[in-house]
Order: sequence, then structure tokens, then C-alpha cells
Amino acid sequence: MPILSSPLQVAVAANFAKPLRNIANDYFKKSGQEVSVTVSSSGTLFAQLTHGAQFDVFLSADTARPNALVEAGRVNAEDVHVYAKGRLAFLSSNTTTSTPNFTAASLAGKKLAIANPKLAPYGNAAKQYLVNTNQWNIVSPHIVMGKNVLQTYQFFTTGNADYALVAYSLTLTDKQINEAGGRNTSARAAAALLIPDTLHQPILQSLAVTAAADRKAAASAFARYLLSLEVQENLPNWGYQPANDSLPISVDSRIRENKEVNNSDTRGLP
Repeated sequence: MPILSSPLQVAVAANFAKPLRNIANDYFKKSGQEVSVTVSSSGTLFAQLTHGAQFDVFLSADTARPNALVEAGRVNAEDVHVYAKGRLAFLSSNTTTSTPNFTAASLAGKKLAIANPKLAPYGNAAKQYLVNTNQWNIVSPHIVMGKNVLQTYQFFTTGNADYALVAYSLTLTDKQINEAGGRNTSARAAAALLIPDTLHQPILQSLAVTAAADRKAAASAFARYLLSLEVQENLPNWGYQPANDSLPISVDSRIRENKEVNNSDTRGLP
């Protein structure tokens, strides 16, 4: 396994930052290769890459941007792979809530947080869901947009939004922190509900190996580790489905459609 003397530079969409940091730590223990993680929205990271940023691996929250790098001749098609499938969740401070059916009356004085659809794939999925359920026009005046899905989630956890549509994986991470005793259990709880994935396009998250020639072997080795059975089988623990449909694992088998999460602060989040 090729090892670089300097850390691998890995750019990751905000929703996958927490899993990636854990995966990178495990990879370092197994290989000795250090990994440096840069977190932002998929759109921002893509723009940085097209303007010369020297990342070795780019983990987007969609397939469009890695494929655009192929079309631009920046990477080869064989260097692009789906590494995870995401799920969209609805957050509400009302713990008895059901899948949202917003009206002008119910939104009076309320805010809904979504990620910017132009920058963040989870924001695009949120908009698709609201359009497909004929709620977009009603909701639009009440939307606050985060630059990425993590900032969107923080709008909700800090009380700056009453509702949010975010990556399910962020709410699962929050629950794990609470169970580990890392949260103030006196804070208000919130309901997190999965949005049916038939109401938006699949959230396929792709990576691209973008390393320069002298770093490509090491970058490709890390990409192979992300796609390995060891990592893929563990993805449901982070709120994702494996990239390979043939794996007998479903995120739905390890989650509840309605669970309570602690939202006292954002400590420990990626």
C-alpha cells in the first residue's frame, strides 16, 4: 500500500464529515497514512477544485460534480465511484409531528431551514420533496438557507429555525452523542422523521480521485478502502445505505421512523 510522507488531502461534503473522520482514523491505524479533511458544501469544494485546489480525493454528496470533473478532463471515468446513498430527514421541535404538510397558517411566524439547493445536494433533495408535494410555494417565504447541510442543521439546533430538512445521518450522529452522555439531557427534544425516498431523486454520493500523478496511487488506495466491505457494511450505523445494492444491508433496518434526538448544542458534530 503506497504511503505518502505528507497527509492525503481529502475534501468532503459536510453531511459525510463525521463518518469520514472516523474512517480516516481507522485507515491511519491500518496503513500509517495520515489524512487531512477539508469540509464544505459539494458546490464550494467543486468550485475550489476547478480553480486549482490540490485535493487528492473529493467526496461529493452527489454524482453530478464528480461526473463534471470527468467531462472537463480533470479526472478519468474510472476514478469516480458511488461511495454511499443518503437519506433526507425532517426535523421538528414538535415530537409528535408527522411527515410535514405545511399550510400558510401552520407556518405563520415559523422558519424552515434547508441547504442551498444550488450548492448542496441535500438542499436540492429538500426542494424536490417540497415541489413534489406541492408545498414549495407555501414554504418559500419561510425558508432560511444554509450554505451546506451542516449549517442548516445548526440553524435548527440553535433555535434559528423551527423545522429543517437535512441529512438523516446528522440526526443519527446527534442521537449517538446523546446516548454516550455527551449532551445536556435537560434540553428540548425533537422528532426526526425519514422522508420517503420516492419523493426526491436518489441521493447518490460519489467520490473522485483528483490527486496529481505522484500522489494518485495513495489516493486510489484510500478510495478503495472507502469502497471496501469493511467500510460499506458499517455505513448504516452512520445513516447511509451502502453504494452496492447487492449488500444485504438497509439503513431502514437500523433506524426508527420517529425518534427523539437531543438538540441542546452542536458540540461533537463535524
